[in-house]
Amino acid sequence: MIAFVCHPYHRGGVTSWMKDVFLEAFRQDPSSVFITVKPNKTFISGGNRPNMVSFIDSPKHVYYKTVGLDFELGTLDRRVSVYRRLIMKYVSPGATLVPSDDEACWKACCQMSHLFKVIGVLHSDDQAYYDIYRKYSRFLSGAVSVSNRIKNHVADVNDSIPHVVIPCGIPIEEFKVGSKNQNIISWIGRIEEEQKRVTDIPKIARALKNQSENWEMNIYGDGGQLQELRSETITHKLEDNLFFHGWTASNILKDKLKDSKVLLQTSNYEGMSVAVMEALASGCKIVSSEVSGVEDLVADPMSNGVVFLYPVGDIDQAKKQLAFALEDDLSEHAIHARKLAEKNYSIVSCLNAYRDFGNGLKTNPNPYPISIAMKMNSQISTPLAKVRYLKYKLLRK
Repeated sequence: MIAFVCHPYHRGGVTSWMKDVFLEAFRQDPSSVFITVKPNKTFISGGNRPNMVSFIDSPKHVYYKTVGLDFELGTLDRRVSVYRRLIMKYVSPGATLVPSDDEACWKACCQMSHLFKVIGVLHSDDQAYYDIYRKYSRFLSGAVSVSNRIKNHVADVNDSIPHVVIPCGIPIEEFKVGSKNQNIISWIGRIEEEQKRVTDIPKIARALKNQSENWEMNIYGDGGQLQELRSETITHKLEDNLFFHGWTASNILKDKLKDSKVLLQTSNYEGMSVAVMEALASGCKIVSSEVSGVEDLVADPMSNGVVFLYPVGDIDQAKKQLAFALEDDLSEHAIHARKLAEKNYSIVSCLNAYRDFGNGLKTNPNPYPISIAMKMNSQISTPLAKVRYLKYKLLRK
């Protein structure tokens, strides 16, 4: 039995993967469960994102507790206690627990590592993941990194537990390879600088336009720097080539990737980008900065003519790689891209790898201790949440 323990809202690649892998796990084994919470009204931090209960949209074995402001604005230990009770109620002892990228989920699972096999997953080459791994690794049964770079980064932290590389997967069959006759470039992700390095997008577009105008670049995503990018586009007269579509539903993205020739990734760091996996499944070439995940692909001979890397922030090299990828029209490259996705990123293969790994693990006899202070922190959560909410309301006036 495998159980996934997740925070309230869908917020990107990690939760997309958790949904897909759970649905596949449930298809194979109806004892699989998904543990989460459901806000009784939209959280302050919820934005326009769907909650996980509605995002999964399956009534079977998705177990949750309805929660309010005392969960969102209260203490970490309050959130931990909610997840812990849900796990105890709905998950059979000896099962494998896989927490999402949320400390409350990790801590709740690790507090019961003597009863369950806990697998900590490092989804990104990001300090936040390294910090949470260093804090909780000694309470895990095993660890999974989505790329070799990430696994190597934490090699000195805890070599007493099994640690393997398993890239996240996607439902390959949902993606189709269409016509690649037009020079269409897609960029998909959050419009923010720290990870995605979005300010490179108009710079690369400007450099590419100086060489050729026979292309278009479509940006799918939303975020705080969207208006800045649109202004850059107007300033540098890129309106005929560079288009911004904002947040885009997944079914529309699948259709757009089908006919895109290239996916551009400009990131400062990644884990294994869902956008890259989906683009490969759609037969797209990949032009990416040298980041975790995608760099593992270049060891496969099938990636020749499909995956093109450039140093992070190197606009000239990015332009050269894009120009080369657009000029090369061999149809076999779309076939190779699809085969790369099938070989490396099938959700079925991903789940089977987790099952095999989990079956070889043991529970950890030394769980994260539940101290008196933690119990007190949980008890003061409701009054603390009320104070924080009042402060939030005052600041909005």
